[in-house]
Amino acid sequence: MARICIDARPAITARGTGIGNYTYQLIWYLSRLDEGHDYYLLWPDEGTLPWPLGSNFRYKPMSRKRHEEAAELPYWLEKERIDLYHAPDNGLHAFLTPTCNLVVTIHDLIPFVMPETVRRGYRQNFLEKVPEIAQQAQCIITVSEVARRDICTILGVSLAKTRVIYPAPEAIFVPSNPLRAQSHLCCHYGIDRPYLLYAGGLNPRKNVGELIYAFAKARKYFQRDLLLVIPGKPSDDMPDLSALCTGLGIFDKVRFPGFMPMEDLVTTYQGAEIFVYPSLYEGFGLPPLEAMAVGVPVISSPVPSVTEVAMNAALIFNPEDTTALAAHLHRGLGDTDLRQLMKERGKEVVAALSWPKVARATLATYNEILNNSTNNLG
Repeated sequence: MARICIDARPAITARGTGIGNYTYQLIWYLSRLDEGHDYYLLWPDEGTLPWPLGSNFRYKPMSRKRHEEAAELPYWLEKERIDLYHAPDNGLHAFLTPTCNLVVTIHDLIPFVMPETVRRGYRQNFLEKVPEIAQQAQCIITVSEVARRDICTILGVSLAKTRVIYPAPEAIFVPSNPLRAQSHLCCHYGIDRPYLLYAGGLNPRKNVGELIYAFAKARKYFQRDLLLVIPGKPSDDMPDLSALCTGLGIFDKVRFPGFMPMEDLVTTYQGAEIFVYPSLYEGFGLPPLEAMAVGVPVISSPVPSVTEVAMNAALIFNPEDTTALAAHLHRGLGDTDLRQLMKERGKEVVAALSWPKVARATLATYNEILNNSTNNLG
């Protein structure tokens, strides 16, 4: 029985983001899978604990302030004789001790690949810390072959030290009655007619402006009055999308409902006619698979979640080609047979992905590192 520490703080502080959801789901399913190790979860405070986890799970309050954490966390890891520490948020809160193995999940290298799309403070911290942590970690888990290639090429990490474990949609993403979903959205968000959906964050890398241009261009081909729905809270460096809609003459055809609780976000997926994902770059890109999980056809840029997992289940376009996206919108909305085929293929894709599989593969990685550590000591 080993002592494993996981930084669970993103599951609370960043729930609703990719890293927060990844951390939450991983811990939840590990708790149902593994009774053989003792787990210590770093926690943001001493308040109420939301998870009814097993008796082999304990909590350790830990500050996320950089200087306080740097002073306390390495000392605590060594004092508690932690055998393995897993930092799931790109290694930004990873610390080394002489006796503790380090596993890091690096989801992407966006601060290296597209630095102009990242906040300056975050970018500086990432560029300074992640290369060193990547070299010193015993293993790097990542979420796609594209991300793995970037990690090996940009950070100079050996292929043998990396593991690709594809994430999965959460279990809450299931098909439902679209009319019921649309009725709920009409009452609560004023989304009062059929709609196209984008979800997945609002920052320049997500390329949402290009989607708005394509929607304005394609509307003349639509046989129905359709809305474009774009939930989420814009980042500070995001251009004014409302002003763009006004300039294109479609202000009344685009809805910005803002931040949505998870339950309402799932409902928004369930009621959509089609899901569109125009992102310029992703380490993985889970939203297209979330749409497939609820039975909605997908149009996407060539993000890894589509090209590596769901290539034949979506219409794929160059995210910088507005005309191609507009043509796909017209085709995806008008071709009934194609829509049905995409739904069926999408269902097959997501059936092969699950968080229990992610947890099993992650636990196998832990055990491999722990066994190697024991053998090296011997």
